[in-house]
Amino acid sequence: MADNVLPLLGSEDRAAPLRVYDWLPGVRDTLGPGLRAVVWVQGCSLRCPGCMVPETWSPQIGRLIPAAELADEILALPDLDGLTVSGGEPTEQPRAVADLLRRVKVAGKNTWVYSGYTLEELVARGDPDTDALLAAADVLVDGRYEQDKAGLFRWRGSPNQRFHHLSSAIPVAEDGGAGNARVEVRLDNAGSLTVIGVPPPGFLIQLRRRLKARGVDLKSDVPWN
Repeated sequence: MADNVLPLLGSEDRAAPLRVYDWLPGVRDTLGPGLRAVVWVQGCSLRCPGCMVPETWSPQIGRLIPAAELADEILALPDLDGLTVSGGEPTEQPRAVADLLRRVKVAGKNTWVYSGYTLEELVARGDPDTDALLAAADVLVDGRYEQDKAGLFRWRGSPNQRFHHLSSAIPVAEDGGAGNARVEVRLDNAGSLTVIGVPPPGFLIQLRRRLKARGVDLKSDVPWN
C-alpha cells in the first residue's frame, strides 16, 4: 500500500475522547521497533482466551482523555521514534484512535497498531473512522491471540498474527521472527509492577516465583499465565 496522505486536523477533531487503560513512555524495541510511547486503550469485546491484559476488556472503566491532549504529551517526549497503540481493542474506538495516530504521524513519528481483528475484517466494515485509523497506521499487527500457539515471537503473541506494512515508514525487515521475544518489566516506587510486551507461556509464573524467592510477593487480581 502506498504512503497515505493524511487529512488536515480540524477544530472539531480536538474533542475526540479516548478511553485509555494506561500509557507509558520510553518503551524500547518491545511493542515495535525503536523508542516508543505505548498506549493501551480500554475496552475489548473479543476477549481472547489467555489474554495478558483482561483488565482492559471492560469499556466502562479506564479514563477519558482527549486525543489531542494525549498526543501533545507523547510528542513532548525526547528522542521518540514512534507510537504503539494496543489494548484492549483500538478499533473499537476508531475515531479517537485515528485522531491520536494522525497527530503523532503528522509530527514525523511512526505509528504501530495491534488489533485482534484481521485487516480483511476491518476493511469489510466499510466504516470511515476505521478507514481513517488504517490510513494513519504505518504497521498493523492483526489477528486474534491464539493461546495454544503462543511462543517466543517478536512483537506478537501467536504466529497467526500478521504484520501489515501500510506505509514505508517502518522497513519490512523490522518484522518479528521466532525466538526474538522481548519483555520489559518495570517496578515503580509505589510497588506496582508492569510487564510490557508479549511474554511467552509460563513467563509470568516464573517471574512471580523468582521475585518471591527474593522477598517480593506480588498481589494481583489478574490471572497470570
